Amino acid sequence: MRDNGPIVVKNNATPRVESEEVSAVRDDVTYSAGWTLVDLSSFALEYKVAATGIPSVKLELQQRSGPGVDWSDPKTLADIDSNVNDKDQHSAQLSLITLAEMRVKITELDVADDTVVTLRLSAQKRYSA
Repeated sequence: MRDNGPIVVKNNATPRVESEEVSAVRDDVTYSAGWTLVDLSSFALEYKVAATGIPSVKLELQQRSGPGVDWSDPKTLADIDSNVNDKDQHSAQLSLITLAEMRVKITELDVADDTVVTLRLSAQKRYSA
């Protein structure tokens, strides 16, 4: 049994998975499945882009208070990555606003074919004192 160390968070897709592959659409916007953030804190996102050729994608954070509510771009937060243009593994600490769910907005910036973004969210479990 783990203590309150970092855990990988399963997304809200069906079935729920720890690692999600999202196909980016050429010259368009695609979205990951969402993650529920209840009882979690201190978030980090791992991501890697694969493509035929050189990838070029922008990753942005979107949040909402719960199902049935529109997703929004938090005004006080920067992009996760404004231009991923390599195929390396990356990680970023996320500063989230206080809303119950998040997802990643993926914008294809160039004309690379077959772009796939792999995402994994980790978090610290929040325990009461």
